[in-house]
Parts: sequence; C-alpha cells; structure tokens
Amino acid sequence: MNLKVAIICGVLLAAGCTPGPKQAISPRFNHVMLYVSNLEKSIDFYTRAFDLQVTNRLDTLVATQPDGNKLVRLVNMAFLKFKNQDFVLELSQNSVDTTNPTAFLFQHLGVDVQDIDAAYQRALDAGAAVMVPVRVVKAKGIEAKQAFVGGPDGERVELMQIVAGEF
Repeated sequence: MNLKVAIICGVLLAAGCTPGPKQAISPRFNHVMLYVSNLEKSIDFYTRAFDLQVTNRLDTLVATQPDGNKLVRLVNMAFLKFKNQDFVLELSQNSVDTTNPTAFLFQHLGVDVQDIDAAYQRALDAGAAVMVPVRVVKAKGIEAKQAFVGGPDGERVELMQIVAGEF
C-alpha cells in the first residue's frame, strides 16, 4: 500500500464515519477531495479495494457568485461512499494548474455545516483567509451554499451547507 492510499484510508477512518442515518451534527467533516489523473482507473481501484460505491458523477458545476454572475465549469468528478456512511471521497480528474491559484480550491477538506454564514464568520474570526466568499453552487442533484477559506498553512477548507439533494 503506498503512502497516498494509507493516508486516505486513515483519513476516512478517522473522520468519524459511522453507519446509520445522516448525522445531525454540525459542523462535521463531509468529504475529502483528491485530484486523480484517470477517473475511471481511480473509481475501479477504490470500488474494488475498499468496497466504496459511486453515488454520483458530475460533468458540470454552476456557481452563482455573490454578485449574481454565474460561473459554469466543466468537470469530471465522482462521489464515492462506504455503504451506510455519509462521508464522501470526492475524486476529480484534473491536472493541477500551478499558474491559477483558484484551481487549487478543488483539492480541499470539506466541512458540512447547518449555518454557513455563522460558520464562515467563525472561521474568519479564527484567522482563516478568504478564498471564495459564500455563494450558491448547483450540480446534478445537488444545491448548496459554499465558501472556501484558507487555514494557517494555506490548506483549503470548503464550508458547505446542503440546500437540496445529497452527494
């Protein structure tokens, strides 16, 4: 098992994934997103190696910015879950564009919250850097309010309040 796989397995186990209905706990870790070079190959690996199940696939993401402008982004993503667990492994087939700082937003830690405005302000009060302010995002079967903040070492943290649908 290589180091990347070992880390992923550890994160999934440590994230508090428990069987049963959706947790009413907020905030809680919701997902981890990783870039992969070949989505189909990665899906095959994670489903065969860990019995993860593909729960959704996205090809388009529409983000409504705070000023009302819509940003449409073509994506090639899949959401995978363990049976009877809510925690999501989000895989995105993507090359890292080191010339575009917002491209790094895709590799992040996702935190599920019930009140995104309060969670966003709390993160800012704790010293988080603003990366993307609260906005509405829609994709196949999902509508959410989201924001990205930067942690003390520049790590990206996505705050997400699900409005409709699920991963």
